[in-house]
Amino acid sequence: MTPLEKARSLLGVPWRHQGRDIKRGIDCAGLLIYAFDVKGTTPSYGRDPHKGLMDDTLERFLGPPIDGPMQPGDAVSMAYAGDVRHCGMIGDHPDGGLSLIHTDSIVGCVTEHRLDAKWLRRIRRVYRQ
Repeated sequence: MTPLEKARSLLGVPWRHQGRDIKRGIDCAGLLIYAFDVKGTTPSYGRDPHKGLMDDTLERFLGPPIDGPMQPGDAVSMAYAGDVRHCGMIGDHPDGGLSLIHTDSIVGCVTEHRLDAKWLRRIRRVYRQ
């Protein structure tokens, strides 16, 4: 199964801060850990990781960020206001274009939706394994 297929298999899994168990719940980092089959430990972090922790961890496990256009299967780091505090995976939307697969604490689960202008503005770095 590809990382993208693994991420999609998690749609509907409950959101849980620092969750790593797909039966009990996962957070945004847990989604990528499962999808990319990351081995090793991830650092503990508060509800809003900041000061480079998210990007440092993504780079350690997936390699340096890339330049160029995003494609399905890429991991992305995102900022809402200020520091990077969220991550997800780029998908291919069934109706064309790109989508974003991520855990959403407001929705309460892993979700996939079109990658619209609002979400594009949040993306800071792209990682490709």
